[in-house]
Amino acid sequence: MSFYLGLGLQLVGFATVGLCLFAGLSSGDYGQLELVQFIGGSAMFYIGSAIKSKRS
Repeated sequence: MSFYLGLGLQLVGFATVGLCLFAGLSSGDYGQLELVQFIGGSAMFYIGSAIKSKRS
């Protein structure tokens, strides 16, 4: 079960960083919201990776 939790966190983190990139490119400016999305998405991806590798 924890493998799928880690995989889900990785997917959500990857999608969040992609959304941040798309929002910044479409508006031409990165603001505080995009920074929070980038840091949060990166953290979720890292935590998911750690959970997935620890439990598999």
